Amino acid sequence: MMDKDLVQIAIIGCGAVTERGHLPATTKISNCRVTLLVDNNLEHAKKLSNIYNISTISDDYHAAVDHANAAIVALPHHLHAPVSCELLEAGLHVLVEKPMALSSSECNTMLAAAKKGRAVLAVGLMRRFLNSIQFSHWLLNEGILGQIKEFDVQEGNVYNWPVTSDFFFHRSTAGGGVLFDTGAHTLDLLLYLLDDVADLEYYDDSYGGIEADCKLYLKMQSGAKGNIELSRSRDLRNTAIIKGEHGILEVHLRKNWVLLNSCDKALGFEGYGIVSGSTGIKEQKFSDLFQPQLEDWIASIQKKRVPTVPGEEAMRSIALIEACYAHRKQLELPWVQPERTILQK
Repeated sequence: MMDKDLVQIAIIGCGAVTERGHLPATTKISNCRVTLLVDNNLEHAKKLSNIYNISTISDDYHAAVDHANAAIVALPHHLHAPVSCELLEAGLHVLVEKPMALSSSECNTMLAAAKKGRAVLAVGLMRRFLNSIQFSHWLLNEGILGQIKEFDVQEGNVYNWPVTSDFFFHRSTAGGGVLFDTGAHTLDLLLYLLDDVADLEYYDDSYGGIEADCKLYLKMQSGAKGNIELSRSRDLRNTAIIKGEHGILEVHLRKNWVLLNSCDKALGFEGYGIVSGSTGIKEQKFSDLFQPQLEDWIASIQKKRVPTVPGEEAMRSIALIEACYAHRKQLELPWVQPERTILQK
């Protein structure tokens, strides 16, 4: 394959998501090549470049314009919009990590930059590529559960991401806490499966910093009602349970697993999700989702089509997060409430 047929990629930001996800995925795809690694820590970038045989490293993302025609932006959240906009306007196709940006306004600026540069903008909400999520989306669209009545979503674990800086723990750089980080995935899947929100109540445990735990109570435009619970301090169920008039669906939010039962017991299924065109039944872990995401982005570049998760789709969850913060109420914590009561007396 000639170089002109390759998508030449600059990866900007060499943290854990790049090391664990993006770089290994590029080795499994024949029609792309990483030509540049960019990171403030040049020693770390050099180590990765040696492992993956990448010729050029830099601590300046502007180098991407001279070394690539596409870029993966895997920087701290507050840098997603400004860096992506510069690259998009220069004509580079961009796959930006989630969350897309810190605000709807920034998202719109990114969309305008992509239009100006005639570039493809995709967002790294890779859970859309879980077979179980695709299967669940088909199931709900086909109306197999009938009208959806209720849902209950839980996602959380004791925080264990291997951070290389403290940006996750400051609102100015992270945008928020568990709602902005984990919630970018969770709310995207909710909107993908159940469509738009009509009304909400939002509670979190912040006392001035970022939130570690939060709860949402939602009414969807379809009339379905339910709640979402997110946590960085507790291990939760990590599934979405969706109840319809004809049955119940439970789908895992992080791996390829789904459970379906009809009310009349005539239909039941538990196991891996299967989608049209798949080569077999398989487990999908976190690291497995970067390859189909990358393949989809490259195909959208080469075939001039819309990616599976374009910016217009990703900004829906950003708008919902903004609405939550705008209507924030204090989450009552049993171990805090007695002290508050004493102080009030």
